[in-house]
Amino acid sequence: MNNTATQAKHDAEAANAAAQRIVRHFQSKGFTRITEALILHIRHIAGDRAEVDKAFEATHKQGRVPPLSMYFTIHPYAHYSEFRSFEEAKAALGNDFTLTLIYDIPQVFFDPAPVLGDDPLATGAKYDVIMKVWDNEEDCAIAILLNDPDASFVDYIGTHPGADWQKIMGDFKVASTSLNDAFTLE
Repeated sequence: MNNTATQAKHDAEAANAAAQRIVRHFQSKGFTRITEALILHIRHIAGDRAEVDKAFEATHKQGRVPPLSMYFTIHPYAHYSEFRSFEEAKAALGNDFTLTLIYDIPQVFFDPAPVLGDDPLATGAKYDVIMKVWDNEEDCAIAILLNDPDASFVDYIGTHPGADWQKIMGDFKVASTSLNDAFTLE
């Protein structure tokens, strides 16, 4: 049991270090106002792609919240922030994960990497960008939420798909498949 706890602690540290490297990477590229990365595990639990897309599109047209918890589970996995703790970010996720980005979840889960979605109207602590930088593994998509006050960041990602991701992420990919967080976004 002690080995399991030690491994879980190591995996959590590797994942949080990856989140910090993501923030530092973009800061080094001139996006100094990016101060937070939240890494999510996304699992598909029901319906095929056509059904999920149809349900999300219908709610989008009606201006309603998509049926996220009917089709996916979302677990915050790792975090780095210069202004709040992981616990604070998890507690605020229901407010800070904008509808615009939630509507992108089917694309993030089902499409091959790289995938990028943005909410140009997000403000404050709300996440502006969701991205997937590698393909799903073990029926799990790894997505990264970022605060992006600079619109040019989306242009940078679009012109650098996959650039340096192995270096930036380090051993996070291995750690991400073994740690499971109990938080579910409803």
